[in-house]
Amino acid sequence: MKIKFWGVRGSIGSPIRPERVKHKIEKVLALASPTDIQNQNSISKFLDSLSFSTSSTYGGNTTCIEIRDKEGNLIIIDGGTGLRELGNSMMAEDFGKGKGHAFWILTHTHWDHIQGIPFFVPLFLPGNHFEFVSAMEDAEKRLEHQFVFTHFPVSFDHYAAKKTFSYLPEGSSIALGPHITAMGKSVRHPGGSFSYRFTEDGKTIIFASDAEFNLEEMENIDTYIEYFANADVLVFDTQYTFEESLQKIDWGHSSASIATDIALRAKVKKLVMFHHDPSYDDEKLDLVYLRALKYKEMFDPNGNLEIIMAYESLEIEV
Repeated sequence: MKIKFWGVRGSIGSPIRPERVKHKIEKVLALASPTDIQNQNSISKFLDSLSFSTSSTYGGNTTCIEIRDKEGNLIIIDGGTGLRELGNSMMAEDFGKGKGHAFWILTHTHWDHIQGIPFFVPLFLPGNHFEFVSAMEDAEKRLEHQFVFTHFPVSFDHYAAKKTFSYLPEGSSIALGPHITAMGKSVRHPGGSFSYRFTEDGKTIIFASDAEFNLEEMENIDTYIEYFANADVLVFDTQYTFEESLQKIDWGHSSASIATDIALRAKVKKLVMFHHDPSYDDEKLDLVYLRALKYKEMFDPNGNLEIIMAYESLEIEV
């Protein structure tokens, strides 16, 4: 399986502001020496030596991820603003000819997870087929409501691609094409949300965003540890710092330290920090990531768990 991130923010889109772009340029120029800009190779080497926040950006689009099986068949997870760019890239495939097919997993229908759907070009083309799969029984009704005229000028029926809906009861499994199976499990979040476990050839990716785990729940978390057990990749909600999570009980999100505790107990191989707070700029996210790594070192001296920070265009293969 391959997983690619198109939107990694939570709550609301947060594009980088012009003054932050200028700040990055100023910082890069201040750090550069004449030898760093002699030629293209030296420039590339210099940029690679910089911190992520200095030379790049984590991105400002809200939740959207793609998973591909070993034959390249597509699974879409959620439809935040990152979905628009995914759709544009899909137009170079069969989707641009009205011959595409994809499964579409919905975790829940808060705005930051569906904002991109009206602007998803492959959905306009007749002949394309999108199979929506969700542990929500009323997923179709929810999406139709997003497209009522008072919210958006085009109705859901106007999108000419074929749209079918399948209900996946919690704890049940469903085949998403010939190779991948998926299972859903509810997680704590205002209004409800579901995580999903994807398996292909014994490899597992779990997507668990918009999930609140706090100190109180950690005392009774055995069923979730079993669910997360031995995942090759666990994409987990780490929107808040630990200190903020203590002040925002019932807001529906977790922290990197809680995510690390869960990943270590479940013997996860790779933890991906996800659903970044829209108020965090790139430099703050760098600090959050470094704090997570230091926290992990205290409890994982052998380095069994790898932690990475999600950013737009990140690709992982398992």
